[in-house]
Amino acid sequence: MGFLFLDIESFVAPHNERSGLNPHHDESKVIVIAYNYYDLRKAPCAGEIKAPTFLYDWVEGSEKELLDKFWGILKEIHESDDFLKIVGFNQLAYDLPYLFSRMDYHAIAHKQELFDILFSFPRHVDLAQLGMAISEDTKRDEDFRCISQKKINGYFDIPIKVDNGKDLSIYYAKEQYNLIEKYVKEEFTFELLYQSVLDYFLYVK
Repeated sequence: MGFLFLDIESFVAPHNERSGLNPHHDESKVIVIAYNYYDLRKAPCAGEIKAPTFLYDWVEGSEKELLDKFWGILKEIHESDDFLKIVGFNQLAYDLPYLFSRMDYHAIAHKQELFDILFSFPRHVDLAQLGMAISEDTKRDEDFRCISQKKINGYFDIPIKVDNGKDLSIYYAKEQYNLIEKYVKEEFTFELLYQSVLDYFLYVK
């Protein structure tokens, strides 16, 4: 059983903010895919965490080439790991549906295969959903409330990114790719967050 920690960034068009969340707009596109795969039976501890891999559309040449490269990587991981677990923050509502739709748009693979490998076969841990059980807003209102990655990182004293997703699109339009690279590296703290959330549920009294 292995763990695939996954994160994507999408482009938010200046005149259409929905393009960053809805993959079906003309301006919609994936600009970054960040991932880290561990062939381990248990999630990596602090001393086992390695640097993630970042794929950029301006390096690969286009969104289609970016998605095609990642699809090959994902299939290779899937073929060697029957019990793959995909871990991310809000990936069930955002990252995976966005990837599915953009890969389908570019005809990277048949819809059935895309759905199977992204949704059906792997197991999923969505840290955003688990974070709702920890959120002080949830405790206050006695009802599940969404929590941002910045807030839950702060709860566990995990480093917090400075910028936000909209800033990335401004950097992208200006070709300030070094600022995007800085952001995605700061954001990729999912291994630490996974272990922190797991410990919380294991040892909470």
